[in-house]
Amino acid sequence: MTLEALPFVNWIFWAALGSGSLLVLGGTELLGGTTRGYRLFMAGMLVVVAAILLLSELNLAPGTVADETADTRRLLVWAAAGLTLAYLVASVADWPRSGLAVASGLAGVAALTALASAGGTLNATLFTAQMVLTALALGAVSDAMLLGHWYLVTPQLSPTPLRRMMWLLVGVLALQVGAFVFAVTTVSSGPLVGSLGWVTWLRLGVGLLAPIVISVLAILASRAASLQASTGLLYIALAFVMAGSIAGASITYLTGVPV
Repeated sequence: MTLEALPFVNWIFWAALGSGSLLVLGGTELLGGTTRGYRLFMAGMLVVVAAILLLSELNLAPGTVADETADTRRLLVWAAAGLTLAYLVASVADWPRSGLAVASGLAGVAALTALASAGGTLNATLFTAQMVLTALALGAVSDAMLLGHWYLVTPQLSPTPLRRMMWLLVGVLALQVGAFVFAVTTVSSGPLVGSLGWVTWLRLGVGLLAPIVISVLAILASRAASLQASTGLLYIALAFVMAGSIAGASITYLTGVPV
């Protein structure tokens, strides 16, 4: 897998970002504590993400990786996009909507699973697990970073939803570290050496370990009256998680080892 895998790396990023954000958002709505403005903003943003994912899906060239499940994957992408649009409509109309967010997120996760099961790696099961964890990590860090801005204009808003997202992020990243170690010790240690070795170590250090430390610091900073410090730290965590997610998918397709 070389350049032909790049469109799939792009597809994975948008699918993971959208599905993870919707799952975290839906769970947060069920537990309560956010504002209508935040929910409307997130719904609008996620429709844009869904549109980008759909365009990415429609522009995947046939005859490359993951053709075996292409029809199923495309159907799931359409379903996720439709449910995301329905979530936006329900948010604007103030109808019950948390179930729509969760359903859309699950459709996106199912599409990720369909892609992983089509092959292209040495361990499809582990690749599936990594992509689900990537979706939850991207969803938790992006939703939390954006929620942090609402505390600037709504100081009385409870910090509990933000802390839940940050703890979820720490837990998911820790699981990804475990999956990384499992991959390089049981599947192959090849990605750790050679021309891609430094990229793989950066994937571990910058994409996984550093965001854990930053997220813990953000949780500690959330004890202060102002959450500006937490929001600033989450910006850094978001950049690292995004970079790590892209690097992980790229290394997986280049070496076959799902890190």
